[in-house]
Amino acid sequence: MCIPSDHSALSGENEALVRQYFDMWNTGDGRVADKILGAAYVDHAHPDVLGPARVRSLVPRFHAASPGSRIAIEILGADDEIVAVHTTLELIRDGASTWTRGVSVFRIAGGKLAEQWTWLPRPEDGGPPSACDVWEEAKRRIRLEDHRGLADMFAIARP
Repeated sequence: MCIPSDHSALSGENEALVRQYFDMWNTGDGRVADKILGAAYVDHAHPDVLGPARVRSLVPRFHAASPGSRIAIEILGADDEIVAVHTTLELIRDGASTWTRGVSVFRIAGGKLAEQWTWLPRPEDGGPPSACDVWEEAKRRIRLEDHRGLADMFAIARP
């Protein structure tokens, strides 16, 4: 598999940060944002959401508007700087449940989540890209300091 199987202590810590991130959304506890997000954190799918304070305020509101919604981690891989995750989102609104799968890539800096890129399918796109393709391209771009970032890798759709 292309995602590393040899884990350093740091890659294990990075995986734990990403698990805490998704647990935060699942529980609605926005206070977790202060612990896991860097001061300049940005989710490139939602560039207006900058820093832990903004996320801290959004998490409980999302949870209240969509009680019972869950994000499940299907595949998770990390190295000392990058975490790639394949997720399944169950979104419940007005009693109706919908499912979608997505891929997210996180960059870790200073022991906190610094950046996130997310791909959620649009109906015309079909399924998400393979975890291996995302992992290899993210690793290449971040390590080579490709200033385009990762945004153009993803067809971003908002739920």
